[in-house]
Amino acid sequence: MFRDTIGGNTRDIRVHYAQPSSELISASIVIAMHGLDRAAAAFRDVLVAEAERNGQIVLVPEFNQRQFPGIYSYNFGDVRLPPPMGTVLPREQWSFGIVDRLFAYARSAVKSERTTFHLLGNSAGAQFVLRYLALNEAPRVERAVASNSGIYMLPDISIDYPTGMGGIDLDEHDLRRFLTRRLVILVGEKDCDPHAPDLPRGAIAEAQGPHRLARGRWYLEHCEELASRLGVELSWRHEVVPDAGHVSQAIFDRALDILRE
Repeated sequence: MFRDTIGGNTRDIRVHYAQPSSELISASIVIAMHGLDRAAAAFRDVLVAEAERNGQIVLVPEFNQRQFPGIYSYNFGDVRLPPPMGTVLPREQWSFGIVDRLFAYARSAVKSERTTFHLLGNSAGAQFVLRYLALNEAPRVERAVASNSGIYMLPDISIDYPTGMGGIDLDEHDLRRFLTRRLVILVGEKDCDPHAPDLPRGAIAEAQGPHRLARGRWYLEHCEELASRLGVELSWRHEVVPDAGHVSQAIFDRALDILRE
């Protein structure tokens, strides 16, 4: 259990973890964000074997429905209240900060010599990861993988958050920083069902493509064009995992291997 304290408020967050049999002090640390099902323990379980092979410590914080209800609180990082209010919350209340504080806690607990960590998110967790990278300085993140996201936040400060990055005091500097992150957009080759029951729909989602595979490709192309207009080199890459679906061991193994490279 990780006791997170910020601004005088404390909440206990269950953290499911895996540690390799190799030396912990030098092991890389991966913080992994689960999907909308909030099944943190199950997500940890599918990461254990590859993490052992790679010598990685994996931490999966559980953003349960009681403390983080709905997509505004989890996927969107508690940045603003859901409609109809839409109030932007103080930055110190955004749930992205939990990731940084968890890393500091874990690093101290295992006496790690690591000063940076890796970030992984699948499905709804990928939405959290992408927003974390876009909205925060995040100097401790070395590399990130966002896999099988169903919809992508637009890197556009003229469109209000959470659809875009507007209305929360971000500017072109934040866009440039986001586009130069060491990030891999990972998608399963078979995550291409336009009728998947958990696939986000609506005009914004459909404009990005008929399914997750198409939307991942669209997003990279969209951000390549934006990076060109801003005069920066996009540091991301897009990778398709052969024969992998939305929930697939091949996706999870490949994600951890990318973070080991």
